[in-house]
Amino acid sequence: MSGKRIVLTSDATMMSNYNGGVMLGFAAILPASMISERIFKWLFCPPVEAGADGSALLAPCGMRKVEAALLEAGFSPDEVIVAHPDHLDEAIGPDTEIVGIGHDDPMGKIAVREIEEMINRGAPYNRTKFLELLGHPLIREHRPKVVIGGNGSWELRGEDAGVDHIYLGEGERTFPSICKRIIGGEDVPREVEGEAVPGDEIPVNRGATVGGIVEIGRGCWRGCSFCSPTMRRTRSRPVSRILEDARVNLSAGQRDLILHSEDAFMYGSVGMVPEKEILLDLFRRVKGLGPRTVDVSHMSLASVYHSQDLLAEVSEVVGVGSDQRYMSAWIGIETGSPRLLAKHMKNKTKPAPLEAWPEMVRECYGLFRDRSWLPVASLVLGLPGETATDVVATTELVESLKESVGLMLPLFFTPIGETRLGRARGFGREEATPEHWELVGSCLEYNLRHLKALHSYYSERMTAGPVQHLALRGTNILADFALKKYLGRMKRGEPPN
Repeated sequence: MSGKRIVLTSDATMMSNYNGGVMLGFAAILPASMISERIFKWLFCPPVEAGADGSALLAPCGMRKVEAALLEAGFSPDEVIVAHPDHLDEAIGPDTEIVGIGHDDPMGKIAVREIEEMINRGAPYNRTKFLELLGHPLIREHRPKVVIGGNGSWELRGEDAGVDHIYLGEGERTFPSICKRIIGGEDVPREVEGEAVPGDEIPVNRGATVGGIVEIGRGCWRGCSFCSPTMRRTRSRPVSRILEDARVNLSAGQRDLILHSEDAFMYGSVGMVPEKEILLDLFRRVKGLGPRTVDVSHMSLASVYHSQDLLAEVSEVVGVGSDQRYMSAWIGIETGSPRLLAKHMKNKTKPAPLEAWPEMVRECYGLFRDRSWLPVASLVLGLPGETATDVVATTELVESLKESVGLMLPLFFTPIGETRLGRARGFGREEATPEHWELVGSCLEYNLRHLKALHSYYSERMTAGPVQHLALRGTNILADFALKKYLGRMKRGEPPN
């Protein structure tokens, strides 16, 4: 095989539809020593299907955007492939000049670090698989230029991992020109910053996406100091292009769609509150295409709080309770402390005052309960300037939400390249105080409390067979049993081991 000129791919932890349950993808942060690769693939991260030419029939949405941009920039389909990581022998050859690898957390510097530090069982699957891909025999043999992009590309800074270029930022405008420069033999810096793309220029995907992700917009105006999406200008895509992306997924056999942006309820808005009719029209038109379910990827609690009737109306348009059992979204609680909001998240509650934050969160969780929404909430531990009082306020907030089904994900603060905190020092196990461990224990207790209900809800979207469902239920029981030994220690303010 002579190979394609430009190969786009990722490792097995990114190129999976996770048995239809996107949250199963979090299993990639588990240490590889804890579970055999065969079971890991079968239960959590089965490979996406491959085409006859070695292409991946499903791929991350960002990779699909880059593929479409390359084709629109003049590269032919004979030169570009989104390759299946298990079939690189059909994609990489002597004619291959660029291998572009997209990843969200290639070196495990975000969510993985907590697991690795807490239980001390070695490297996680996502880092292990990423490094295996970088060392693939065909990459070593043919020596194409390796370019790392995606949300986690910054993690390769300072790493000696055989990477030629680190691509930061958006890809559609700048990446095709970088490829032309590399192919033309020009000097290209090790780090490249991609130019922001107007909403109406974000291209339509040429293939289906993992999870049925359909991008509706980019950026966030709230400006949280530690969050990279807030560095991007807010833009919405035209409805016509959103619907085209949805049709691509549905035509490929995807039945479930996830509308993706940093704050789905702010689609089409140019102010601080949602544009109700624009948003409802979007949901009606997507729903009219006939998907089995519709979800959103992320939304701000403030957007929900300041337009409380909108959650109910979106639920009715989508058919929650009739056509589908629930809707879900990733939300950022981050902290229960208004003082810490004032330091790092000054716009998080607007147009309400910062002091209203804890009650805003509780009220939104009440709305989620009433309307069968499942929130997946992130908390950030160890932000610069955080005090024990701030951590206690967050723990009290988590405890007050324990009756609401959802997930709580406590994340150690990790400084990344494109945020307003620049090179602030990260936070890890050694810096954690008894108050932090008590908070982590409260989150773990919350998650274990709702594990059975979460599995029941998520089963609606899953493609796993009966044996896999039974195995996942067994895994839930084992997780409950295994993690309780850590839970008791952390609730007492002690490290897990």
